[in-house]
Amino acid sequence: MSATNPILLEARDLTRSFSVSQGLFKGKRKLHAVNGVSLAIAKGEVLGIVGESGCGKSTLARMLLGLLPPSSGEIALAGENVGKLGRLGMAKRVQPVFQDPYSSLNPRRTIASIVALPLAVQGIGTAKERRERAIAILDKVGLPRRFADRYPRELSGGQRQRVAIARALILNPEMVVCDEPTSALDVSVQSQILNLLNDLRSELGLTYVFISHNLVVVEHIATRVAVMYLGRVVELADTATLFKAPRHPYTKALLASVLTPEPGKGIPETGLGLAFPDPLNPPPGCPFHPRCPARTERCASVEPKLRADTAGLVACHLYDEQASTAAA
Repeated sequence: MSATNPILLEARDLTRSFSVSQGLFKGKRKLHAVNGVSLAIAKGEVLGIVGESGCGKSTLARMLLGLLPPSSGEIALAGENVGKLGRLGMAKRVQPVFQDPYSSLNPRRTIASIVALPLAVQGIGTAKERRERAIAILDKVGLPRRFADRYPRELSGGQRQRVAIARALILNPEMVVCDEPTSALDVSVQSQILNLLNDLRSELGLTYVFISHNLVVVEHIATRVAVMYLGRVVELADTATLFKAPRHPYTKALLASVLTPEPGKGIPETGLGLAFPDPLNPPPGCPFHPRCPARTERCASVEPKLRADTAGLVACHLYDEQASTAAA
C-alpha cells in the first residue's frame, strides 16, 4: 500500500453468514462466507483479490459495494461509515463492473440509455444532458457516437464490457469494484480491456478492487494482492513480492496451478487434491491444514492469526515467530 496516498476504503473485521437449508426436517446451518476480513485500500491503488471458487471473493465485493450488509464489522469510505451514506450515496462513489457483459446489460435499452441510467436514478441533468454525457463517456472507453443508439445484441463481448465500464464511470466514482471483468472474454480482448482499465485509472485517478481467478491478469493489473481461503484473508502483499516469493502454502499452490504455454510440461500438480473444502464444515485450527503439505500438529487445533511483518500479512504458523519479532 502506498505510504503517501490516503486510505479510501477500510473494511474492519467483516463477516457475512447465510442460513443454508440441509433438507426437509433437518433445519438450517450457518455458512460463514466471509469471516473476519479487514482491508485498507489506498486511493489510486489496485487491490487484487484471488482464491478458489467459494472462498468469499464475490460476497466480499457485494459488501464493499454496499449491496449486501455485513453480519458484523463495518466499512468506512474516506472515514465515513457506508451505512450512513445510503444506497444512492454509495453508488455515486463506488461502482461495479460485473463478470458477464451479456447478462449485465438490459437488451431492451439502447447503449446510450444504459450508460445514462445511473444519472437518471440520481436525478442528475435533463434527458438531453444525460445522453450527451453518456456519449462522451462512451467515447472515452473507445466506443464512438455511432454506438449510442445500438442495442447490446449488436455488440461483441469486448464492446459490451466497454459499455459496462462506461456505465460504471458515468457518475465519476472514486472506486470501481471489478468482479471477474475479463473472464467471459476472448484472450485477445482481455488484454484490451485490461489496458483500458489501466489507462482510465491513470487518467481519472480511480481506485480498483479487482477480483479474478486468473493470476496472470491479477499480476498484470494489481498493485497489491489479497489471497482468500474459506472466507479469510490468508496472505496480503504487494504484487511483485507475492508473485516472486509467496509464503502461505495455499498461495504457493495457487501460483503453481498457473498453466504454462510450454506443451511438454503438461498440467501442473498443485498438491491441493481434487475436492474443494466444505464451507459448511470448516476444519478446526487452520482451515487449510487438511490440504497443507507443511502442516504441523499445532495447525490442526490452533487457528493462525493474520500477522504483519516486513513483507506484508500472512496467516500461517510457519511465520508466527518471524512476525512476532518484526512487530516487537
